[in-house]
Amino acid sequence: MAVAEPAEEISAGEARFERWRRAAGRWGALPLGVLVWLLGDDAPAQRLAGLMTCVAVLWITEALPVAVTALLAASATVVLGLTTPKEAFASFGHPLLFLFVGSFFLAEAMNLHGLGERLARALTRLARGRLGLMMALSGAAFVISVWISNTAATAVTLPVALSVARGEGDRRFGAALVLSIAYGASVGGIATPIGTPPNLIGIGALRGAGVSLGFLEWMAIGLPIALVMLLVLWTLLAWRFGLRLGGGGAPVAAPARPWSRGEVAVAAAFAVAVVLWLTPGVLEVAAPGSAATRWYKRHLPEEVVALLAAGLLFMWPIGPGSAGEATRALSWAQATRIDWGTILLFGGGILLGDLAGKTGLAARWGDVLIDATGAQSLWSITALVTGVSILLSEATNNTATATLMLPLTLSLAAAAGVPPGPPALGATLGASFGFMLPISTAPNAMAYGTGQVTVRQMLRTGVMFDVIGFGIIVGGLRVLCPLLGLA
Repeated sequence: MAVAEPAEEISAGEARFERWRRAAGRWGALPLGVLVWLLGDDAPAQRLAGLMTCVAVLWITEALPVAVTALLAASATVVLGLTTPKEAFASFGHPLLFLFVGSFFLAEAMNLHGLGERLARALTRLARGRLGLMMALSGAAFVISVWISNTAATAVTLPVALSVARGEGDRRFGAALVLSIAYGASVGGIATPIGTPPNLIGIGALRGAGVSLGFLEWMAIGLPIALVMLLVLWTLLAWRFGLRLGGGGAPVAAPARPWSRGEVAVAAAFAVAVVLWLTPGVLEVAAPGSAATRWYKRHLPEEVVALLAAGLLFMWPIGPGSAGEATRALSWAQATRIDWGTILLFGGGILLGDLAGKTGLAARWGDVLIDATGAQSLWSITALVTGVSILLSEATNNTATATLMLPLTLSLAAAAGVPPGPPALGATLGASFGFMLPISTAPNAMAYGTGQVTVRQMLRTGVMFDVIGFGIIVGGLRVLCPLLGLA
């Protein structure tokens, strides 16, 4: 899940690289796309290949806002005769986009009323010792990001960490704290479908391939992998920065405050959403194929639940307002602050993925990738796309990474004749594993912006976490996917 990302605080050298990267995309995207088109025939698949090359360059370099690129791509499909206007823009009304909208509304309200900060401070009061404090703060970021954006989870947890770091007066400990929060937030996002946008993109792509993953089924895969990554994170940072459970690390002193009516409203709305999201999985276990199970899936899918739960916030009174009208837990002015750009990006990605299948481009890609890499078995393909996705996420927005990788992944799986589930999940989870650079993710940028961690510390720790994460994703999928009938 995402909210508007903060401005990244980067060095002068990194700023020059960013200017060069964007300029290269701005001037190189269109010529490269035209070149790809002209190197083949004038079939729809080749025209789409040229368009997707242009879009990929713009998304990777971020020469234009990713949402603008998605809208231009949809317009270009009509100009190139690949589809009709009605079909092109119908992708921006896909049901999964409204799961984004409802979830973002809930996340905005949680951030607005301070529910995440309350959790973070409560956990620090339970911790003792430097390692305990690091585990408590990264655990708070992890838990919060399971349900709201990684960026928001980092934003509500970092101020608590900075208070701890200032009290300790140790730069290495401060680096460990802010890295643990940034990485914990990124890892926590993979646990649920709504934790981060790539998860929903992966679910949507799998639906198109005939594989349906419900909320509980996703958690059965994402949560164990996320928990193992969290344990590895604690172990790695304790080793890298010499943290111990005993001694030092006094908890942050913070006055207790009563629950506000806004916090109560947000907690209740979240509880309603979580219960309704988990119910289909419970029904499927308790009464598979029953009339009640079929009715529930038909009338209360995830996107409807998200909007109904968010709708409670617009109705829930939390205090007096102007002109005799009560103040609600969430107003429309507050709700409009969500990241509409991610929603538009997702719509554009759905359109391009659908057209890749309809024009035959996906089949061409699959054949080319098999010839180029030699990857033909299920797990070699899974390892390949997971690794590429992790590398790409270091330089590109994680949502754009997933949007680019999933059509390629599904075409590769189809060409090799292997089940699409494990490769698609590997590409999806790998898109969230950008740990090396300040520019890789918004949580990384926020951690670097505190001044507590250097680029060298982030790079050296992030490389190790990337490599370990690759092994955990591939190994975790190899264990879990057969248990769920996905392999």
